[in-house]
Amino acid sequence: MVGCLAVATLPVGAGEGQQGPVSTPPRPIVIPNRTLDSHELNDLAEKNARKRNFDAANEARKRLIDDETNKLLILARDMKARTDELGSGPLPPMLVREAAVIELLANDVKEKMKLTVIAD
Repeated sequence: MVGCLAVATLPVGAGEGQQGPVSTPPRPIVIPNRTLDSHELNDLAEKNARKRNFDAANEARKRLIDDETNKLLILARDMKARTDELGSGPLPPMLVREAAVIELLANDVKEKMKLTVIAD
């Protein structure tokens, strides 16, 4: 029986004088199944809850950025239309203040885009 096993494991054509590497099929990694104790189950549930909370926080942050970006776009288009109407004349103080507000909003959106909540 042992001799039969040895013959079965020889690669095809090994006795024919072939040169080259012998490839063996990859074996799957076997992880034994075991039940988790209550502490491990609680840790796993807590980790999953934290991940869901982080995902929800990131989604809320993205929605906020989208809303503020849309407001910024509307304000910028409106200001451009009004400055095009004025031509090359000096800007009224109201438009200068509005430009400052647009700049603040743009910087705020830029900072919010840098932040990401990362789960453990």
